[in-house]
Amino acid sequence: MLERNELDFWPTCPFVLPPAGELDFLRRQETSAYGHKDVSFDPVRRKLGGQKSPHPSDDRRLADLLIQFSDAATTWLTAVYPRYAAGLVRDRVTVRTEEEATRTLRLTARNDLLHIDNFPTRPSFGQRILRLFVNINPGDPRVWATSERFPELLSRFAARHRVPARTQREWTAPAARVLGLFAGRRRRSAYDAWMLRLHHFLKEDQGFQLLAARRMWSFPPGSMWLLFTDGLAHAQLRGRFALEHSFFVPPECLQLPEESPLGLLVASGKQSWARRAG
Repeated sequence: MLERNELDFWPTCPFVLPPAGELDFLRRQETSAYGHKDVSFDPVRRKLGGQKSPHPSDDRRLADLLIQFSDAATTWLTAVYPRYAAGLVRDRVTVRTEEEATRTLRLTARNDLLHIDNFPTRPSFGQRILRLFVNINPGDPRVWATSERFPELLSRFAARHRVPARTQREWTAPAARVLGLFAGRRRRSAYDAWMLRLHHFLKEDQGFQLLAARRMWSFPPGSMWLLFTDGLAHAQLRGRFALEHSFFVPPECLQLPEESPLGLLVASGKQSWARRAG
């Protein structure tokens, strides 16, 4: 089941993708040299980021293609998972053109290390991160590994770091605003700060990276896969050319909110407090 951190896979993308010529255009996109990992598009604000385009007309063409992809993906997703429709929040669409096996990134930004997702600049405030991927490589598969699910990851982290006892409201409230250089940024919640620590902890834990059991996946050209990436450790090992769409799903739209990372953190904190009180 998706909410129990399974990966759902479709051998052929179940909604219409751009035609061949437009997919070629997407594969030709280059990322700018200003700290961007990939070309991205915010479908709510209709804003591109990270693209290195020679002409404004290319930006308009790119934005048109990505809003069409976002609309098609969202329409399909809300039809297949109607429970999410009322609260589903569109996050970014990403065009991935780099070969994952040879990318040079700092350790905590690497995709090829097992990790769970957290977006440092886009706090979720306890909403789940649902991500949809499509392999648009014309001939080669995209290779992934998946590993432990959030309950096991929580136990691994909690063995070294105490999980604080907080209510759901305390976990998800935005942090107090700090005056100064970063005052204009979105304020993370305690939940987002904790999940970012877990993200870094997993990538930096050499024992986990070397010894964790893995399931290998080879996603063929034209295929699609979907998962809650905040609840399943995953690594993108090899492949070039993909489209990805991220969404936020609020707790009230989940079928199993108590099994979400937020629900499990609340329960773990309560258990930790009870053991200390006893």
